[in-house]
Amino acid sequence: MIDLRSDTLTRPTEEMRRAMASAEVGDDVWGEDPTVRALEEETAALLGREAALYVPSGHMANQLGLYVSTRSGEEVWTHEHHHLIGDEQGAAVVLSRVLPRLYSGDPFPPQELLEKWITGLGDVHRADPALLWLENTFTGRVVPLEEQHRVTDFAHEHGLLAHLDGARLWNAAIELEVDPARVAEGFDTVSVCFSKGLGAPVGSALVGDVDTIRRARRGRKLLGAGMRQAGIIAAGALHALRHHRERLAEDHARAAVLAERLSGLPGLEAVARTNMVLLTTAEGEAARYAEAFAEEGVRALGGGDRIRMVLSLEVTDSDVEKAAEAITRAVSRL
Repeated sequence: MIDLRSDTLTRPTEEMRRAMASAEVGDDVWGEDPTVRALEEETAALLGREAALYVPSGHMANQLGLYVSTRSGEEVWTHEHHHLIGDEQGAAVVLSRVLPRLYSGDPFPPQELLEKWITGLGDVHRADPALLWLENTFTGRVVPLEEQHRVTDFAHEHGLLAHLDGARLWNAAIELEVDPARVAEGFDTVSVCFSKGLGAPVGSALVGDVDTIRRARRGRKLLGAGMRQAGIIAAGALHALRHHRERLAEDHARAAVLAERLSGLPGLEAVARTNMVLLTTAEGEAARYAEAFAEEGVRALGGGDRIRMVLSLEVTDSDVEKAAEAITRAVSRL
């Protein structure tokens, strides 16, 4: 079975396992785990920030970014399909008690919408806007740097903070051919993931200035995620950060090959975006197609009119060829 459901499915490489087995550890709640500290320092440096906090998941990194940037009852402006809204169980409302204000369409809000939403500041009848939220990549799509700067500049000009859900920021940097710090520019807080394209078994990080990360560290403990000898898992993330970023270009190239191989199949439209291949079907048909793919040995996520396939560390050139052949067979019998 070739599993293309997500880039979270990778298992640690042998080199990563050795790094984890030999990791120097301490009590991270006391700030005494040297491997965690090395991971946090290198992550912060790569993203051009003063400090970073290692956390168990991207969900937690996002929620801590929200927690330190808002107060109860304030607005966060975000896309209706951002991970914050669709994949975090409403935690923004439960934990930080904020009011999401949602836009649709492109993964960055148009200027005219921002100008409309910012009117009426100070009106006692409405919630005060506090945070503008972007995600990069967004279903594999890279946010252009000029759009990123336009949105973050607007936020700061009007007294809002800006957060980036950068779970696949590393992919965006590779696609844009820039340093990761460029993709993080303008944001007050940024979350990044080590367990997606980089292939580590556990963890994400939140980066920001020293005071913001100090408050986020307290928030992590409040949520029960104070970790002790976490260097064992941090070592896997540190190895991935040091050795697996540049190879993301291989995933992008394989996604492009797979999309090309699937182009022209009846009933499907295929497009590659960074490490993802997105297939569009007739409305309501995606699940049926995904089931047929699985019967031929390829797992993919499908619902509505969209099938998503994700290339990652364990997917080889041979797997891409086999997947293309299997999907072609599946489509031929539908």
